[in-house]
Amino acid sequence: MGLRDRLRSGLQRSREAINEIFYMGGDVDEDFWEDLEDRLVLSDIGPELALSISDELREKAARENLTKAPQLKQALSAAIAKTFATSEQDPFTETPACVVFVGINGAGKTTTVGKLANAAQDEGKTVLIGGADTFRAAAIEQLDVWAERAGVPLITRERGGDPASVCYDV
Repeated sequence: MGLRDRLRSGLQRSREAINEIFYMGGDVDEDFWEDLEDRLVLSDIGPELALSISDELREKAARENLTKAPQLKQALSAAIAKTFATSEQDPFTETPACVVFVGINGAGKTTTVGKLANAAQDEGKTVLIGGADTFRAAAIEQLDVWAERAGVPLITRERGGDPASVCYDV
């Protein structure tokens, strides 16, 4: 199995792992919280944010007497959504548009780029992804998987290549 296949398989496992705890319908007990924390930490959102979201959900469950896992699924989605900054204007209303994503490792940049590219492609927009992170291990391969899923072209360089040259070409 090549790197791309392993990466695709890993992303699928992460998605299934998080969804699984909500479909089991079990009680919200200490095992549920530990399982949720573990699965969030291993996902694309990073350990600090994962623990913060888990703590927030624990408090909400206690306040609102949420005792079943499926009751917390929507709350989890809302908690994750509110961690992202909102823009005063849609950066894609005027075209052409260029949006740059920067942040710490594990913040969800690659996942967000992939999902936005897919949404824009679904709206009939022409999309191009530029992958200028030529130094982080597997960054290019991860972005390639998302670009392929969205059906959009990807411009990047080999590992260790010049990131500025990617930006120039994009």
